[in-house]
Amino acid sequence: MNKKDPTKQFFNAEINRRDFLKTSATAVAGLYGLNYLAPNVAYAAGDVKFLTWAHFISASDKELKRQAEEFSKKTGTKVTIDLLAHLQLPSKKASEAFAKSGHDIMMCDTGDPELYKDLLSDVSDLAEELGRAHGGWYEFAKDLAIKDGKWKGIPWAINAYPLVVRTDLLKKVGASSIDTYDDLLNIGRKLKKMGHPVGLGLSHAADPSITCHCVLWAFGGKFVEADSKTIAIDSAETAKALAYMKKLFEEAMDPGVLSWDDASNNRFILSGKGSIVQNPPSIYWVAKVKEIKVDGKPLTDLLDHFIPPEGPAGRFHSGYPWILGVWAFANNIKEAKDFLRFHFSSENFNKWIIAGDGYNMPLLREFEANPIFDEDPKYRFTRKVGEYTRIQGYPGKPTKYSQIAGDLYIIPDMFAYAASGRKSIPEAIKWAEKELKLVYAGQKTAQPEKK
Repeated sequence: MNKKDPTKQFFNAEINRRDFLKTSATAVAGLYGLNYLAPNVAYAAGDVKFLTWAHFISASDKELKRQAEEFSKKTGTKVTIDLLAHLQLPSKKASEAFAKSGHDIMMCDTGDPELYKDLLSDVSDLAEELGRAHGGWYEFAKDLAIKDGKWKGIPWAINAYPLVVRTDLLKKVGASSIDTYDDLLNIGRKLKKMGHPVGLGLSHAADPSITCHCVLWAFGGKFVEADSKTIAIDSAETAKALAYMKKLFEEAMDPGVLSWDDASNNRFILSGKGSIVQNPPSIYWVAKVKEIKVDGKPLTDLLDHFIPPEGPAGRFHSGYPWILGVWAFANNIKEAKDFLRFHFSSENFNKWIIAGDGYNMPLLREFEANPIFDEDPKYRFTRKVGEYTRIQGYPGKPTKYSQIAGDLYIIPDMFAYAASGRKSIPEAIKWAEKELKLVYAGQKTAQPEKK
């Protein structure tokens, strides 16, 4: 059997995640600036319909459906879970928004609570109730969901982005962990000489965007001020972040990172060549489920996860969060909120986290104590995810402009220009500043990439 066969489905899923961001960018760009009319068209009362993505880990969807069935039996209100490929979600949400008809609950992405804020129910009462009951929300979760002082969604979860590390290779260079970016550089140099380079993408994909933001913040850089309006990318701190990445690229990385897609870092580790990447725990999950071996040993025994390193300005983590919104034009708002309350109960939400096998990282503090994060020591990093997570646009709040900047890959492009030498560091910063100012002035929106 071809050794690539066990992971073929996984690679396709990861590529779709990259394509999803492109499609999402197009859909979102077409909707920003619309003058929505008051949502006064309703569809018939009846079942509560919940639209979400078809989860990469199918057991997570099975548990959600089990909870829907249990709720239906207990209350007499039928809850239907509709699963859709994530590539199709943006256009589906847009069509329901225009028709003012469709599902009661929908899974939202980072920019949706602002994009659809006039069409989403105020769920402040439920959000605050859940916060009181379950140890409180992380501040970044509040920033995601609160628009104009009202909760326009319930933060659901986030997919974490730790360093995924071959610890057996670390031991060969006399190391046991990676705590700082200096550690990463020094260890990476040695690993590359051994034929196992570091792989942090510098390209148009979801994973590189996370990495570049983490590095930017860790060196004290930012692309927008706390007012969420003033562009602040041109700074000595940004220059230091770019200088670091240039050195890491030249001395420790695989040069192919400049053209990677979101499947590349997975292949890099699963093939046995790569030593360190930044990615959700899905690589570990695939290695476990498919029983992948490297040099005759189970790859799961050789992998571990570390929270992203600390830099001169601190330690930062980021990821892609999910929010659950309730349409304001739904007839079943109360019943939809009742189901969400049921889903977020300690018993049910912990079961859903376990079903996700470490992929569903909670945004309520109580659920950090979920047993799955203790049973497998490879998930111990999750204890620190909430503490260090910031969302793109930090220290400002997530806005439609920060999302467009992300959809256009301005920050990873700036890093790629500097690391590759295509632009000097000052030139790369000035380029990014110009692009960001156009975005924040409303003069540039996300467009699909040319193929």
